[in-house]
Amino acid sequence: MGMKYWKRYDAKYKLGNIKNLYYFIQSKAKKLGKPFDRKSKRGRPYSISPYEYVAVFIISTLLDFSLRDNELVSDILCEKHIDHSTFGKAFHRISYIYLKKLLIMIRNEIRNIFGNVEHVLIADSTGVITDRAYAKTIIKCKKKKRKIVEKMNILAEYYPSKKAIVIATGDAFFSSDAYSAVKMLDEIDLDAEILFADAGFDYEGLFEKCFKQQIKPIIKQRKYDKSPRKYRKKTLEVFDEEAYKKFRGVIEGIFGGLETRRLLFTRYKKKSMRMKHIIAMAIVHNINTYMANFSFVSLSFHLNICIFHSISRCRKEFYSSLFNSSMMMKQ
Repeated sequence: MGMKYWKRYDAKYKLGNIKNLYYFIQSKAKKLGKPFDRKSKRGRPYSISPYEYVAVFIISTLLDFSLRDNELVSDILCEKHIDHSTFGKAFHRISYIYLKKLLIMIRNEIRNIFGNVEHVLIADSTGVITDRAYAKTIIKCKKKKRKIVEKMNILAEYYPSKKAIVIATGDAFFSSDAYSAVKMLDEIDLDAEILFADAGFDYEGLFEKCFKQQIKPIIKQRKYDKSPRKYRKKTLEVFDEEAYKKFRGVIEGIFGGLETRRLLFTRYKKKSMRMKHIIAMAIVHNINTYMANFSFVSLSFHLNICIFHSISRCRKEFYSSLFNSSMMMKQ
């Protein structure tokens, strides 16, 4: 039978506390390699390792922390006080591509544990609100400002038998839904046979991409006066209204979950940082899915390994001094 809902819920938050998540994300980052390196040997060494900066960035996204909040909790997480400006400079050096690789890595682990289970692809996008970020525009011949709204494009995998939905990959660079979907299909290995999407993904290039990858596109199309082209016509023939209504809306659960946690919001001013923050939101969803569905044993195994390798210098000095004192007492 397995664990009941409330037992799983309780175990998730007992094991998945912030300190354990900090070590868990570090372990994944170490598999990918360093997110950035020192430009030269001159200057002061890093306060903490680049992997730890990645872990702090993901946790600050999960908890909606500002840089000042990161400074406040640095004594608990990093076991040393780190200035907020140091965090800001380090986060800026973490690349957008590195975070996408981290997202795909966690997705691959979830897929490997699920095994050969039937699943479908669902594509969608949503807006991400910015904090006091405005762009100049002209409305009725008058110069005005409009609030900037970023876009989060995702390609998700839904496992009906497991009742789980995982973000396979994400994009925050392209504003076009359909074009971003074409790019995301190239980024990952897929074995799903169906792709569900709304009319925003009505694009001849996406239909062609799906059929070439042997994926059946159940994509709602807009009404046109002209006769449909080759791949558009083929998509109309395979469109299944009942399946579309059954599966298309599942992806909204991702956006609802993120919005409930106030994660569809970014306070970063730079465009590059806002893009990275959006990918970090997708990583947060996958970590929550990883924790909620399985792997209390495997998660604790990863944590134990990472905690062993992440013992601070203070603890090492403490244990070494304790060992030395015990040896002197024996003598």
